[in-house]
Parts: sequence; C-alpha cells; structure tokens
Amino acid sequence: TRVANKRDSWVTRIQVYEYYISHHLSKAFESLWGGVTCLPGCCSMFRVYARKHGARVPLLVAPDVMRAYSTRETHTLHAKNLLELGEDRFLTTVLLRAFPARKLIYVPRAVCRTTVPREFAALVAQRRRWINSTIHNLLELVLVRDLCGTFCCSMQFLVLMDLLGNAVLPASVVFCYYLVAAACMGQAVGVPLVLMALAFVLQGAMIVVTTQRIGYIYWMFIYILALPVWNFVMPVYAFWRFDDFSWGRSSAYANDTDTQAFITADERLALEPIPLKRWKDWMRDNTDSPK
Repeated sequence: TRVANKRDSWVTRIQVYEYYISHHLSKAFESLWGGVTCLPGCCSMFRVYARKHGARVPLLVAPDVMRAYSTRETHTLHAKNLLELGEDRFLTTVLLRAFPARKLIYVPRAVCRTTVPREFAALVAQRRRWINSTIHNLLELVLVRDLCGTFCCSMQFLVLMDLLGNAVLPASVVFCYYLVAAACMGQAVGVPLVLMALAFVLQGAMIVVTTQRIGYIYWMFIYILALPVWNFVMPVYAFWRFDDFSWGRSSAYANDTDTQAFITADERLALEPIPLKRWKDWMRDNTDSPK
C-alpha cells in the first residue's frame, strides 16, 4: 500500500515511510513465516475455496470462519476492541486460528494507493483504532499453538515479540531521550547511541538495495523526526482510550479526492480482464451440477 496524497501536509508526509515499514518490510518478514498478521482491507485477495483430493474445501466461507467473523457478542472490553475497531485484522486472526497450516502471504507486486488523513486529529483517531485492534488481536494469536515453526523460530514467538514491541514503544522513546540527555552531560552512553543510529543506517541501506529508490531516504529522515509522535504520542493516547470505539474522521476525505490519482492507465488496463460477478452468480457457474 502506498500513500496517494504524500505531499498534502506535514501529517501525510510523516506517514509515507511508516506505510513502507508496516505494509512492505513488516509484512514481507511475516510472510517468510507464512503468516501475515494483518491482511489490509484496502488491498487483499482471499481464496474462497481450495481443491483437496478432487473436492472443494471452503476457506473464507468455512463455517468456523463465518461463525467467528459474524459474531456480535461484545460483552467485554477485549471483544469490543477485536470486533469494532479493525475488521481486516480480526478477519486475518480468524483465518490464522482456523487454518494455522495454510499461508497468508505478502505479494510485493500487488500495489494499492490510499488517501491518508491530512489532519493530525484524524490521524490520531485512526491510529488509536489500529493500535488497540493490533494489541487485542495479537493477544488472540499468541495463544494459537499450531502456527508454523518451533520455539524462537516460530510464528507464535514472532507474534509475542510484536505484541511486546507495541506495548513498550513509549518506554523506548523515553529511553532514547535519556541517552541523548546523558550524552550531553558527558556520561559514557556512546555505544547504545551508535547501535541505535546503526539500526537506521542499515535500514536505509537495505531500502536502497531492495527498492533502488533513493527517495525513500528522504522520507525516512522525516519519519525519524516524527518518531516521538509514532512511538510515544500515538500509543499513549491509544492505551489511554482503550474504551473508545468510535471511528473518528479517518475516512472523511474519501469523497473529495480525485479518484484518478489512485490508478494509472497501465493498472486500469491490467484490471480490465478481471471478471466482476456477484457471489451467487459465481457459485451458480462454479458449483458442480448434480449427477
């Protein structure tokens, strides 16, 4: 997923590299383990049925999946965060629980452009939903024992590290400022500062090698300047509003944006051969006729 309105405001600019991290690097890494933890609602493709021993096995429309995804019982704070904030992430969680041996993968050739919030208040409301939904869905996934891998080389361990990483983001910012203040006061904290800087240098080098786009370095510097916003302001606000289930105005600009910016002429031509059918029509055409 790429940002379509990256230069609209400072709020959109700080999201460009963050989208690259979350929608490219993180999902590509998770895909190595066969289990992307969030198939984004803006651009995902699901297999409805699969062939197994000559028979059709339901996947997306499996009874367990449909029953879990269509539930309306939200009697606890955890259930409300699961069902009412991130429907795409919850669907991914349901699929991983129902089919832990199957793969949910990231495809880098699938490109989607989205209009991100232009105002800070709208961005905060959006990320409050996303962060709280992430925390509660990872709590569900960490209990799934049948995910691929074993011990430290398992998808379950990766989910646990992701959960802990999200939970301690504010503390990481405080520690970073502590190191900077300690260095200014003459204390010997050069090694951790160098390691932190080296992490961003290696990240930039990897981006240049894999994408061959120098422009991402510019967006990375903007992201680094906005780290207190991403790693402290957003998670602290989200954790403080665990009981807020409103959606805010994150999609308020969908109607006033030029839709031509979302798709190029080549992409439009590539979409033309894709047949568009209603579900009942597809089922009628593809269901084996009774003998």
